[in-house]
Order: sequence, then structure tokens, then C-alpha cells
Amino acid sequence: MGTRPKVFLAATASLTALAASPAIAQTGDEIIVTGSRIAKSEFTSADPVQIIDPEIAKLQGQVQLADVLQQVPAAQGSIQITSAISNRFVANGGNDVQTVSLRGLGAERTLVLVNGRRAGPAGIRGSVAPFDLNVLPLSVVRQVEVLKTGASSIYGSDAVAGVVNILTRDDLDGFEGGGFSSITEHGGGESYGVDASFGKKFDRGHFFATVDYFRQQNLTRRDRGFLFCSEEYLKREADGSRADIVDFRTGRPACNSTQANMIVFSDFSGVDENGFPTFGPGLIAPNGQPIFAGQYGHEFAGVGIPINAYNPIGVSGPDNFFGVNFDGPSTGALNQFEPVEQDSDVFSRVSRISTFVEGAYDVTDGITAYGEFLFSNRKSHNNGFQRIELQQFTGASMLPFFLCDPTAYNCDPGDMGDPLNSEFTGNVILRPRVLVKSESQADVDYYRGVFGLRGEFGGGWKWDVHGQHSRSDARYTQDVIYQDAVASQTLRTRSCVGTATAVRGVPCIDVDFTDPRVLRGDFTPEERAFLTGRETGRTLFKQTSAEALVTGKLFNLPAGPVGAAFGANIRRDEISDTPGEATRAGNVANFTTAGITAGRTVSKELFGEIEVPLLEGVPMIERLTLSGAARYTHVEATARTGAKDDFSDTTWKVGADWAVTDWLRFRGTWGTSFRAPALFELFLQDQTGFLGQQDIDPCIQTAARLQAGAISQRVFDNCAADGIAPDYTGGIGPATITSGGGLGRLKPETSTAKTVSVILTPDLSGALWGGFKTRLAIDYFDIKVKDEITLLGAGNILTGCYDSENFASEAFCGLFTRTAAGPDAQSVATVTDRYVNISRQRNRGVDLSMAIEQDLGNLGALAFRAQMTWQIEDKVELFPGTEIDDNGKIGNPKWVGDFNLGWMKDGWTLFYGLDVTGAASNMKDLLRAQGGDACRTSSFRPGGRFCPDVSVPATFYHSLSLSRDVADRFRITLGVANLFDTPPPRVSTVVTATPPVIGQAPAFGTQYDYLGRRFFVSVRGKI
Repeated sequence: MGTRPKVFLAATASLTALAASPAIAQTGDEIIVTGSRIAKSEFTSADPVQIIDPEIAKLQGQVQLADVLQQVPAAQGSIQITSAISNRFVANGGNDVQTVSLRGLGAERTLVLVNGRRAGPAGIRGSVAPFDLNVLPLSVVRQVEVLKTGASSIYGSDAVAGVVNILTRDDLDGFEGGGFSSITEHGGGESYGVDASFGKKFDRGHFFATVDYFRQQNLTRRDRGFLFCSEEYLKREADGSRADIVDFRTGRPACNSTQANMIVFSDFSGVDENGFPTFGPGLIAPNGQPIFAGQYGHEFAGVGIPINAYNPIGVSGPDNFFGVNFDGPSTGALNQFEPVEQDSDVFSRVSRISTFVEGAYDVTDGITAYGEFLFSNRKSHNNGFQRIELQQFTGASMLPFFLCDPTAYNCDPGDMGDPLNSEFTGNVILRPRVLVKSESQADVDYYRGVFGLRGEFGGGWKWDVHGQHSRSDARYTQDVIYQDAVASQTLRTRSCVGTATAVRGVPCIDVDFTDPRVLRGDFTPEERAFLTGRETGRTLFKQTSAEALVTGKLFNLPAGPVGAAFGANIRRDEISDTPGEATRAGNVANFTTAGITAGRTVSKELFGEIEVPLLEGVPMIERLTLSGAARYTHVEATARTGAKDDFSDTTWKVGADWAVTDWLRFRGTWGTSFRAPALFELFLQDQTGFLGQQDIDPCIQTAARLQAGAISQRVFDNCAADGIAPDYTGGIGPATITSGGGLGRLKPETSTAKTVSVILTPDLSGALWGGFKTRLAIDYFDIKVKDEITLLGAGNILTGCYDSENFASEAFCGLFTRTAAGPDAQSVATVTDRYVNISRQRNRGVDLSMAIEQDLGNLGALAFRAQMTWQIEDKVELFPGTEIDDNGKIGNPKWVGDFNLGWMKDGWTLFYGLDVTGAASNMKDLLRAQGGDACRTSSFRPGGRFCPDVSVPATFYHSLSLSRDVADRFRITLGVANLFDTPPPRVSTVVTATPPVIGQAPAFGTQYDYLGRRFFVSVRGKI
């Protein structure tokens, strides 16, 4: 039989250890098991631990640490923060951050260690908290160990869902270098990287250093067919055929994304007894009719109707404008996917350069000095878009504006209409919508240094004292639309020339948003400079800590020595985030306003751990070991204003490891964890944003929704008790949402975690089976989090109020206000949504790990690995009686699996990988929202009833690679990821509780691949 390549020998060792034993970090005679601080001489633990070999990940084409960790089944079963997600939604850490969340509990509840020591976070804006996986290149990673249960008693705060311990390389003696390239078949999203390392081992220590460069090209929406056009994806109930509205210009289902290059008009239907205008129920949609410039010429005449020929509400306008959205063909002509949106990025362009240095030196025979240094710089650039939307009067025959306030708007009560759009007439409000390109950039410098001493003293006791400091210094730049410029064009009744904007104080200019040139986003340089600008903010996050640890043997029992560990830790975290000038001034449209977020926490901890071998070598008990740990934590928080708060808690954990025979083991743990509020949860400066009434108000059309089964009788009754009519159609303007930190109101999260496992390691290597070896581990986990810290969301606050059994005294009802009078009476005016402690969250399920090896003699060797997770429960209770069940929904499948098979012979390695995401469905939510019937009929869509599709099948991603080792010095790997070019599954984007990811039709889940088939090559060599 030929010599196996060393890369796969390491992989095979990991496969074996995966099911049989916990992970280890070894230096000399010292063996530390992840999940324990006790140095020990045997590889046993009560905790479930998964070992990840980065060499296996590279054989699948994974090139970043985030790729590796987010595909772990314990993480893959829930939404992860990727570049695509963090650029579309508000994510802790800001744009292009990448984190790992275990068990769906959030990245802030997964503790990340580097070589067993807590690593400080990096990121931008005020919500920096989790460790950013971008800062550590995959080239320096020797092994990753995932502890899949809570461990605050061992590692402190944040280890609620588990711990990820990243071990760096220290094994090189000489020079090593390499590079890789991953090229997508369809273009966009390509990645490249090179690295060079030097290591030296000598009598009294070692030294290792690496420089790594990584670059990823951006992926735009037009780069992929399934991202290019978001279709409604509706199916007829009778035959399953598509019921989407068709775009007459293409003959295909119309795109269903962001409406732009149009004007929406809404009518005044009369005045009330106080002289305030009343509006038809469709001010926003669907009864308001969009109109837009007729740039399509004669071909459009058969679809859109000239506005002067179609006049349902008394509006007239220029001849080159047409009415649409009044039937199927004209609705298909809506512009909902402009070129600026087509060119927007799904993945940003990112470049990173990292330097890592690690070493140790024996100062004396009993004392070793060690240290680490990490520097990383990440630059990212994202092309996006924003929409300018404002309200304007028609230019003539308009009642004097009833709300005209010269201090708020550029208007005169005696004026009639907008002088810039005099061709439009009628008692209507025009609402132009224009898309503009918007770019954002981030530049993040991250530094981390560690220095420590370790040694031994009498009786075999070991000690370790170290200190570390990390610093994330980041600048973020974004294009902005100035709110004061938009306000100067809103509800305009006369020219603003000669005046200045309210915030910036710059000379005002008139922009005619009814001009087809402007509707296309073709601004003059003067208009663009007046409406838009660019600002830069800065985020500084520092973490400093020191720890002392003593571990050794207390005394001996018949079954072995009693091990113990004791230690203390002190840590200081500090944040200072200063947004750009326009954001601080509240002068940015489409974004939240924000002030300076600043504050610090100081944590002091004492901890201890013990391991007691009870029995060994008796019938049915080959070995029985009990373990226990406890930690006391005190955290003091101080805001920049001087306000203070403090938190303290004691956590504990007990475990048992029972080896029945040499092939059967049982293990279990039960413990508590603790998470003090993160800096941003305490100190985040007030931010304001806006949400539409339909998105948050449960009291809209309560009579109809009660009849449809969409709300409960209690909600109906409480809305009526609040004076809201059953046929209330909802407010006009958006509600103002204020969110911020909860200093003085928050208490720490607590949790309990239980695991029970069975491990089978039968020896089947006899003559019958040849060189066959197998390992199997089945782990049951159950994690309950109490007093979880979160933002409730404006909609949940209003629901919690009106769905309360104690409506009259319900605290949630005091967190929002309604408008008392005027045309928008009863609408939600403000909502206060600060970080609060909610009721609880629970996640439980089963993990299965399997490893099989088969020696084939002259034919080589096979190694197989399987990792699977079944999620039994994933529920969040925001407040008593209000429960959200995410298990089995899109993005949170009940089952995920990761399978690998490798064949090795004479320096060759053939590798096959399979990642599987189970089927999922949001149908329960849809049926609840639609009163038990998801299907509908519409005159726009002939063919009978049609239904949205909000279920996805299981998705399979295959990878294949071939590697060749030459003389133990060089290795080349060629491979294909996503072998069959499997796209993400599609779901309906209409009438669905599942928002499409990044505004697209593919299902909302980071488990799905947006890059498509890609070919990768990597080359490594050492001298």
C-alpha cells in the first residue's frame, strides 16, 4: 500500500476524534480539553465537541474561516450573518461582518476563543459585539473545536449556546507558501488569496509567522438569473401553472421588486366637518394609480392608457404619461427593477490583509514565555441604491393646503399647487419615486496581542498568567440623501429659490420630480450635490483582559487522581462610535438617525473546576468520572454620561462520563450560563427610523380581519376599547420608531443547558472486516434562555398591547402614542423600542456524528464522515402568551447534514462532499395571516384561484476535488464546488410571511448558495 498524504492523515485523525473524544490542545506534556481548564492525561470529557480540520474544508473549496464555521450543522440550521445579510439588514458589527451563531441563538451568545482565550470583536457602528471571523485568515488555522453546549462556568459570559475554539498553527519548521483561486462559472463573486509563512523550532521553543492576502470580487444582482428578477412565483390552484402578472415588454413574469421611475397619485375624496381632507383608502396602494413617463413610445399605447383618457379621480397631466396598475397588462408594465437596482451588490467587493505571529520560549526549565500578535485590515465596498420618495401637489385647482406650515414646509397658505408641475391638475397628491445609486465603504483595522508566562511548581501543579489587548479601529463611509433637501421639495406650493435648507443651511434649488429626466435618476450635477452627499463615521472598540490559572491534582482516589483548576479574570470592554455629521444631525433620509454611542464595562470573575474519577475497572463500569465547575461574575457598566449599572451572577455545571466498555460510553452535562448585556445593548445612542402603519398596527380593518381569522377576538375588543373603529383603514404617514440602549433597565440573561450522549466505538478491525473502524456519537441538547435581551420590534409592541388579557394596565401600551386629531387621527405616531429582557427562548434537538475508516490494502484507504442535526424545538416567547415557533421555517430547517468521503492512495486524494439543507415551509404563518386560506382570486390573473408557494424542498450541494502530494513538500488541489450548479430554491414574494433575501425571489436562508458552480485550484509548497 502506498504512503498516505499527510493532509489526509490529519483529516482521518479528525474523523476518528469527531465521535470518540473531545478536542485537545497540547503543548509538551500538557493536554487541555476544550470545555475544561483541567490539564489531564486522558482524552475524555462529558461535553459534546466537534473537531473541524481546515484541510477538509479546503478540499470542498471553502476559502474563509466563516465558510467553514457557518457550515457546521450546529450553525447551519439557522440564519448566519454573512456579507449579503449584513449589507441588506441591520446586523451587529455592521456591513460585511461575518459571525457564527450556534443553535440559532445569535452570534452574541456564541463565544469565540483563539487558542483558548477570548478574542475581542471588530466591526462598525454602535452595535459591535460578536467576534468577526474576517480578522483571522484560514491559512493560520490548525484546528477548530466547537463545544456544542453552554459553558459560562468555564469561559465566562456569552458562552450560552456554545464555544468555538480556534487553534492556530505552530507546527512549521521552514518556509511555506501557497495560493488559491475560486472562479465562478457565471462571473461575479470570484475569490483569490496568497499566503507565506515561516516557522522555526529550536531547543527552547518555537516561532511562527504568516502574512495572508485575500480578495473577493463583488456579485451583483444581474450576475445571476435567479437574483436578476424577483418574480411573484404564484401558482394556479387548478393545474399548478404560473399565475404571475406578465410584463408585456418581455412576455415573462414581471419583476416584483422596488417601484421607481414613476409617480403614484392619491386623491382627496372630500373634507370632514373640521375642514380636513379625507382620503380614499388607497393613498399608498393598491387604489392609488401609478403613472410614469412614456418612454416606451408606440408599443406602450396598447397597454398603458394616456392619463387624460383614464381619469377615475379627476386627474389630468402631460400626454406622455400613462395610467397603469388598473388591469393585468398595465400592472405588468410597472417599473420595479431599474438598472441601478440590477447593478446593486449581493456580495461586496472585499480585500483583506492579515499578519499573524506566534511563539514560545523556555525562559528557564520551569517557565515558558509565550505570545501572539494579530493584525488585520479589511476594506469593503458595496454598490447599493436608495429611493427618493416625496409628496407634491398638482399645480392648479387645489384647495389651499390645510397643513401648510411655513416653519415646516416651503409653502404659503394662499398658494395653489406646485408651480413646477403645472401640467398636472386635479385634487390629488403626486408621489414621485426615484432610485439613486448609493455606495458604502468600510475600512477596519484590527489588532490583538497576547503575552503570558506558564510553568510548574511542586507536586505537578501548572500555572498560567497572561494578558491580552485587542483594538478595532474602523471607519465607515456611506452616500446619503439629505433629509432637509427632500423636505424642501415636499408639499411645495412655491419656489424655494432664495431660501436655505433647514439643517445644512445651503441655498435651496427647485427640482422637478415630475420631469421624465429626473424620474430616470438623471440629475444634473447641481441637483445631485443638493440632494445627496457622503459622510464618514468612526468606531473604536477596545478589549483588555488578564487571567491567572492554576491546575493540577488534589489527591489520588482508587480510580485515579482528582483534578482541579482555579483562576481569576478581569476584563475591560470599551466602545466609542461617532456616526457621520449628517446622521448625528438627523439629516439622512432612509436611514436611522443616531448619536454617539460610548461606554465601558469592567468584568471581574473567579472560577473553579474539579474532576473526580469515581470508579474504574469494575463490571459494567470501565470508567466513571464526575466533573463540576462554578464561576462568579461581576460586571460594572459606565456610560459616557457617568450613569452606571452593575450585574452579577454565579454559574455552575456538572457532568458525568461513563465508559461502560471500551466501545460504549454515555455522557451528560447540566449547567447554567450567563450573559451580561453587551455594550451596544446598554449604551446604544437613540436611533430613529420609520415604519409604515400597515407594518405595525394590528387595529387596521379589525372587523374584516376577525372574520378572516387573522386576529383574535381579544385584539378586536381591545382595539375597540381604544376607540378605533372596526373599519379603520390605517394611518397615512409612517410611525417614528426610536430605539436605543437599556442602561438602568436591563438585567443579565441566564440559561440552562442539558446534554445527554451515547458514543459507540466498536473495534471491527478483525479478519472479517479488515481495517474497518467506525465511530458514532448521538447527542441530545436542550438550551433554555431566560430574560433574553432583544429589541421587540414596533409590531410586536403593539401586538403585545392589544393582545393582552390586562389591556388597561398592560406596560406595552405605554410604549407608543397615537395621533389625537387631524387627517391622520388614530394613526400610530411614535413607538419606543429599546433593548429589553423578553420572556424566554428554547432550542433543543439531536446531533449525530459518524466516522468510518476502511483500509483497502493495495487499493488505498477510505474515510467517511457524517454530521447531522435534527432540530426538535426552536421557540421564542417575547412575553407570556406570545410565542414564535421558527422550527421548520425557511432559514430554520428541522434537519441539516454534512457528509464527506475521501479515497487516498500513493499521494492522491479524491474527495467528495455533500451539504444538505432539509425541506422547510412558512405555510403555517401564511395561513394564519390569511385566515386559513392562502389562495386568492383576482381579475388581474385569469385562470381561477392562485396560491403563493412558500415551501422549499431539501437542497443538495455537491463538491468534488482531486489532490496530489509530491515528495511531502508540494500539494496541488483541483476541484468544483456546487458541482451541479444548484440554485437556491424559489419562493413567492407576494402575500408571504417570508421576505425574500436581499429583495430577491430565492428563499431567505444563508444555507443556500448564491455563487453557483465554481472551479477552484490551490497550490502549496514548503522548503
